[in-house]
Order: sequence, then structure tokens, then C-alpha cells
Amino acid sequence: MDLRELKFLVKHTSIYGIGTVVGQAVSFFLLPVYTRYLTPNDYGIMALVNATMGIIGMVVGLGINNAMSRFYFDFDTEEEKKKVISTVYIIGVLIGIVFFPVFYFCAGIISKFVLGSDQFTTLFLIAFAALLFGILVNICFDYMRIVAASTKYVTISLIRMFVIISLNIYFIAVVKTGVIGIFYSSLIGASMFSIPLSVDLLRKVGLGFSFTVAKEMIKYSFPLIFSNVFRVIVNESDKYFINYFFSPFETGIFSLAQKVGSSIHVLITSPFLQTYLPRRFELMKRDNAKSIYADISLSYLLIISTVGLALSIFSPEIIHIMTTSQYFEASKYIPFIVLSLIIFGMKYHFQIGIMIEKRTKFIAYINGVSCIVNVALNWILIRTYGIWGAIIAINISYAVITILDYFISQRMYPIRYEFCKMAKIIALISLSYYVSTVATSESILISFTIKAAIFASYIVLLFLADVIKLQNFLPILTSTIKRANPRM
Repeated sequence: MDLRELKFLVKHTSIYGIGTVVGQAVSFFLLPVYTRYLTPNDYGIMALVNATMGIIGMVVGLGINNAMSRFYFDFDTEEEKKKVISTVYIIGVLIGIVFFPVFYFCAGIISKFVLGSDQFTTLFLIAFAALLFGILVNICFDYMRIVAASTKYVTISLIRMFVIISLNIYFIAVVKTGVIGIFYSSLIGASMFSIPLSVDLLRKVGLGFSFTVAKEMIKYSFPLIFSNVFRVIVNESDKYFINYFFSPFETGIFSLAQKVGSSIHVLITSPFLQTYLPRRFELMKRDNAKSIYADISLSYLLIISTVGLALSIFSPEIIHIMTTSQYFEASKYIPFIVLSLIIFGMKYHFQIGIMIEKRTKFIAYINGVSCIVNVALNWILIRTYGIWGAIIAINISYAVITILDYFISQRMYPIRYEFCKMAKIIALISLSYYVSTVATSESILISFTIKAAIFASYIVLLFLADVIKLQNFLPILTSTIKRANPRM
């Protein structure tokens, strides 16, 4: 195990994680506010607008952010690297200039198609404007991740988050605008931060533009546009089907379950990827790169599975404490949403070969196959089984992506993953979750105590099963504690 690389990833992932943990914690503790001022029907409408913006954003954004970190490390001089960043930024500005007038005339049609009425046109217009400003903000944030300016990234992210959350509370609880307040907050937050971040970025990289680099990046990113659209459809199409076969109310219940279940993605996968995605292209130049990739994948699975288990076994208590009775049904879906996100997270480890070889067309093919599978399963299963049908479909679809990523990448860049230890982790997680569903009590306090004991037993079993070796993690833990408390 390459402890130096794990220390690097732990350091920057933990810093990125501060922002996401605080953000998720604040968002979590605001659930009582949201669930009291927004009905499941409101929640469903918000989810459908956001899902639509996700798909549109993948198309109009040209997938250019995906190319920035890949091409940045292709150049050796600072001047060339800066030109890559400024080229991406100029493309982002041009995207806004070209696409906003087009969307302005199409918003009513999209509103009718998605929600059956043009009365939601304003929601879509506000959301799209926020999306365009968000593209520029994301370019600036991506640059911070590339140069490993993790502390700066988190500081600005936290400030932005508190601004948006404050605006959400103001619009929802004070002014009582309803769901449109969420979109007002997003637009104000994105526009406020895009200007100072852009000035800071351009001051550092200049305003150069390379047609050659732009052409190569778009060529690299073009297959990823389809790939990302397919991915978003897989992630979000279930909401459209639930709304079509049932109503926004059921869509809202499912969306809340997804919000809580996706905590593991927000807390673990997202901050990890912010460090790892650009870093993995630096690692490929090392002689022991393959063993490092294998070690990182095992560590990732261990961490996300452990956090996922905790979230799953305590999900009924979380929902009952933090929401109102009309949302209680969401708790039973959370563990299986967590499972799907664990499967999904592993794809980033299994697609290494495809990304290193720049064979991104295979990502598009894989996500296309998964998209077809997901839409077909949603159509078949949701009409009969409702939300459970959506849960089954998303787990199968993510499994298809991860398995295909693995087999195709292995043909290009074979890596020996530690599947034996991975199997032990999965077995212990499954056993612990099953026991937690059997050992329950009507008292929340007693139930919580029993489940805490089950979770503690799971940690002990990890050591007994030789999944965790204390001597491998002590240096990382020690260095992390020292950074947190320099006086030690």
C-alpha cells in the first residue's frame, strides 16, 4: 500500500470533506424547515426541474470541464497550462451568450412537456440562468482542484453555501414564496460568486485562447456529452416515470429518500473525486501506478460502505426525527439508494484504463447501454411496483455501468484489484444490515442503542476478518491528527 499517496488523498479529501460535511450537516438540519414549508408535491416539482436542468446542462456545457484536467497535465510549461484554463473559460462564456436566447423561447415548451403546464416556465428560466452562471463558477472551482488549492476551494464553497442556505430560509420561511424561492437562491448565489471568482481566475491565467487546444478538448469531450446525458438520464429518469405513472407527491417522497441516501455521495465520493480525478492522471506516470490504483479502490470501498451502513441502519430514526409524518415513508427506500451509490462510486476506479487511454467513446457506449436498460426497467417496473421499481432499476443500471467499465478498462490497462477483501467488506455490510432490520424496537432510544452496538460489532469484525490492518492506517491517522492540531 502506497502510504504517501494515501496520505495525499486523505489530506485533500478531508479538506474538501470539511466543506461537504458542513454543507450536508446544515442541509440536514434544515430538513425540518423544508419539510414543513414544502409539501411532497413541491419537493417533486423541484426535483423534476433540477433533473431537467441536469440533462440540459450536460448538453450546453459541452462536457468541457471533463477535458480541462486531462489536457492541463499534457503540457509542461506554465504558460501552456494557463492557456488551457483560459480557453475553457472563454468557451464557458460563449456558451451562455449563445444558449440563453434559445432557451428563453423554449422554456414554456419544456415546462409543458415535463410538468404538463406552462405555469412553471419561470422556474425553468431562473434555473437555466443559474446553470449558466454555475458553469463559470465550476470552471473556477475545477482550476482550484487541479492546482490542489483545497483550502481556498473549501473556504469559498462554505461562504457560498451559507449565502444560498440563508437565502433559502429567507424565501421559504420568511417571505414564503414556495418552491420558486429555492431557484431564486440558486440564481443569486451563482451570479454573486461568478464575478469575483472569474476575476481571480483570469488574473492568474490571463485571457489567452488556443483554437488547437479548444478543438482537441471538444473532440475529447464530445463523446462525454452523450455519456453524461445518458448518466443523468439514468440518475433522474425514474422521477419522470414516477410523476407520469403517479404524481409529484410520490416523486417528492422518492426525492427526499434520494437526498438522504445520497449523503454518502456528498460526504465521501464527491470530496474524494475532487482530489482523485485530476490526481489519477498524475499517478499514471509512476512505475507502481497500478498497485496504487488498486489500494485506493479498496480503501474507498471500505470507507463508503462503512458510512453507508451507518446511514442505512439509522435511516428510520433520521427520517422520523427530522421530517413530518407525510415524509416518513421515505425511510424504507434509503438503504437501497445507498447501495446503488456504492455500486456507482466504484465505476470511477474501474474506468481508469479508458480514461488513461483517452478512449472516452467507450464511456459513452457504456452509459448509453445503461441508459437503455434503465429507461426500459423504469417503464416496466415503476408502473407496477412504484418507487420500489425505481430502486430496482437504478441498482441494476449502475451495476451494468460498473461491470462494463471494469471489463473494457481491463483490456486496455489491467489492474489487479483486491476482490477477496472487497468480498469480505460486502459480506460484513450485508450481515450487519440484516441483523439491524431484525433487532428493532418501538422505542427510538432502544432501537438506536441496539443499532449502535451492531455497528460497533461490524467495526470489530473488519479487524478480525483482516480487512483492516492497524499498522497501515496509523501513519495516516497520526498525520491527519497532527495537521488538525499542530501543537501535538
